Amino acid sequence: MRRPTSRQRRLVILFLVLITFSLAYYAGHLQKQRNRMMPEISGILISPPLPAPSMELYNQAGEPFSNTDLQGHWSLLMIDPTPETASPAALTRLIRVHNRLGTDPGLQRQMAFYYLPLNKRRATPLSFSRMSDNIHALQGEAERVDDLLDTLFGTASEAQQTLYLIGPKTRIHALFTPDLDAATIAVDLNTLIDPVQ
Repeated sequence: MRRPTSRQRRLVILFLVLITFSLAYYAGHLQKQRNRMMPEISGILISPPLPAPSMELYNQAGEPFSNTDLQGHWSLLMIDPTPETASPAALTRLIRVHNRLGTDPGLQRQMAFYYLPLNKRRATPLSFSRMSDNIHALQGEAERVDDLLDTLFGTASEAQQTLYLIGPKTRIHALFTPDLDAATIAVDLNTLIDPVQ
């Protein structure tokens, strides 16, 4: 077997360098395109969006509430880890985001705001009908709420005042942690949601 000449070796090395450069360039171009398509937000963007966990709850009228009730519109879900306080900070935060979107009525109307306190079903359910048609209180049996918490947090002790943005196909698109104020969240929602949809 004849050994390759130095010229042949140089040609093979040049060919390998060109292939490596081409692959690196293509991968970089794909990453650049992907980054351009992903919006910049202050919250935590989930890409690709994850399916929302299964929900077996009740709405403020005591009727069953499940994932099918989340379909066809954008939703912000607040799970309140400390609902026993006189003025729950989580509920106040959800209402502030709702009110902040009042400057964009189109966006506010296409969203539903859900508040789920971590407790058993209440004898007198919360109702926000006087305040707004798109703020809803949810409740559920302790076991069902615990299942939801396990899916989202791991344990109830890790629950925070995090807002979950759920899209019309019941997928979680973003999280808004407690350190983000209502104005910042409203800007992020405007970035993520096309009001024409």
